[in-house]
Amino acid sequence: MTTHQAHRRRPVVWALLAVTLAAVLGGLTAPTALADPAPSGGKLVLVLDSSGSMAEPAGDGHTKIAAARTALSSVVTKLPEAAEVGLRVYGATVFKRTQAGACTDTQLTVPIGTGNRPQLQTAIAKYKPYGETPIGYALQQAAKDLGPVGQRTIVLVSDGEATCAPEPCAVARSIAQQGIDLKIDVVGFRVGGKARTQLQCVAREGRGDYYDADSTIDLEAVWAGCRPEPSARSGSRVRRCTVRRSRKAHRCLPRATTPTRSVWTTPRSTT
Repeated sequence: MTTHQAHRRRPVVWALLAVTLAAVLGGLTAPTALADPAPSGGKLVLVLDSSGSMAEPAGDGHTKIAAARTALSSVVTKLPEAAEVGLRVYGATVFKRTQAGACTDTQLTVPIGTGNRPQLQTAIAKYKPYGETPIGYALQQAAKDLGPVGQRTIVLVSDGEATCAPEPCAVARSIAQQGIDLKIDVVGFRVGGKARTQLQCVAREGRGDYYDADSTIDLEAVWAGCRPEPSARSGSRVRRCTVRRSRKAHRCLPRATTPTRSVWTTPRSTT
């Protein structure tokens, strides 16, 4: 790889993650989402992986954590002030699983609310890789953060599978049973194998959508956009984010590349 190629490719990982997160959070920016300001209006909490593996390379000369910081910062600037959003991290304070508190290591760093964008940006800037991956426990706490009523969404961002009990998929199933207005969307950041299977299960059982953000894509690619498409299952829909190689793919985005990879959400149950 030449120096010029490396320079051109650096933005891609965070850009892919930013667009993926923007797709997940799209409901907050859509006009219809704010048209009906009900007393129990929608709430969203971002649950971010702060485990040690986030210090690993992201494939663009930067670390996963650096890519995540840049992507999250970009997304937060686009959220409307009226949107109720909070930030929870896990694996941020206890280094080893053998240490006390490692499997309950999660903190609500920014309480859910409006007008908290400066606090979100500050928390994102301080977001560092450190400890274990207690996904299940973090999801349990995130559900409590959201409260029992209103439209509620958990957005989990993780680069690996859980290293602590409780099992995340079972937790997601339990959380989903709290009401039809609660869902768990999941972004798998550079995951594969068991980790991807587990995160997909969390989205499926949480009645949400699963998204991939992967730096192994052709490094000149950007997302051309996300659109709803019918799935093979009657009555269900999936969201597809396609990488294209056409300058006309989307007038609002930079030059993209040919279709090399598609990201499909896990269809929600229609029963």
